[in-house]
This record gives sequence, C-alpha cells and structure tokens, in this order.
Amino acid sequence: MNSLLLTLLGPVFGRPSGIPGLIGGAIMQRGNAEQEAWAVEHADLKPGDQVLEVGPGPGIGLALAAEAVAPGGRAIGVDPSATMRAMARQRCALHLAVGHATLREGTADDTGLPDESVTAVLSVNNVTLWDRPAAYAELQRVLRPGGRLVIVHHRHTMNTTPEQLHDELVRAGFEDVTLDVQGRSMGRAAVGILARRARG
Repeated sequence: MNSLLLTLLGPVFGRPSGIPGLIGGAIMQRGNAEQEAWAVEHADLKPGDQVLEVGPGPGIGLALAAEAVAPGGRAIGVDPSATMRAMARQRCALHLAVGHATLREGTADDTGLPDESVTAVLSVNNVTLWDRPAAYAELQRVLRPGGRLVIVHHRHTMNTTPEQLHDELVRAGFEDVTLDVQGRSMGRAAVGILARRARG
C-alpha cells in the first residue's frame, strides 16, 4: 500500500478518529474478527497470563484474550486512538470492570509497561504502521523470556513483504520466527508471524 493511500486512510484505519474512525472501527469489527481469533489461539494463552494487544481497535481480540487469561490474568490494550479505545471500552466493559482487561493510550514503541511484564504480545493489522525497529526493541523489553509474539496482517494492505518482517524479527533477536500465509478473512490472504523473545 503506497504512502499516499496510507495518509488518506489514516483517520479511518491508521489512527482512527472522528466519524471516519467510527466507520473504520465498524469495518474492523467485521473484517478482523477471524484474524483476532487466530492471534489469540496461536498465543497459547492460559489463565493467569498477562497479555498485551498492540492496537486492539474496537476490542474484539482484547475481549477474547481477557476470556483466555481469566481467572487471574489480564489483557492489556494499548492504542493511540481515543476513538478506538472508546469502542473497545464499550465492547470489553465487563472484562474491564472485573480487572481481566485494561486499556491505555500507547503504541508498539511506547507501551508504558514494566520490563518483562507480559507473557505474550498480539498485533492484528497494524504492524506496518509501526516504527518497527523501535517497536521490536520495546516488545523485547516488555516480554518475559520465552514470551510469545503473534502478528497477523491482511496481505493486500501490507507495505512490506512477509519475508521482510520475518527477517527483521530475526535480526531484532527474536527466536523461533515462523510465517503462516493462507486465505482467511473473507477469502483474502493473511500473514501470520509467530516469534518468541530469547529465553536466555
């Protein structure tokens, strides 16, 4: 996806705001649901885990993650968009009320979380918006040793290749980096990337 198109779609999907952001959120609820479920499934979450979702958007994956880590765990969503945080708060109201989820302003390169505080990080359809070198360093910092990173993205909206993302993660020091590319989400190809923070 070229930079002009990304600029034009920013208020809808990049950093959603206002009426365009609400429209984008509604589209995400439908178009991302299958990928959100895939990310939560492949994160192998267990009760008691602390999981971070970068850019939870309208909160579909955050709700699924909160269910997976209860009781005793917590799903933490960081999103730079106030519009998306409001939509996620509405969807995840019960999880937030009982402490199984939290939402805060943040980005992949500035999560505001303590060192080694999460067992997994999830990202659905936003890795290509990151300052990736800075984000990889931040996610290495907040993940516990051996912690899981799960990235999923629509193939047709990526501004890089799956292989490039794979190689970047390896260079950043992640281990067990694997690619999964297949059709999902309304029949369009999606890219899934699994990785782990080094254990030692």
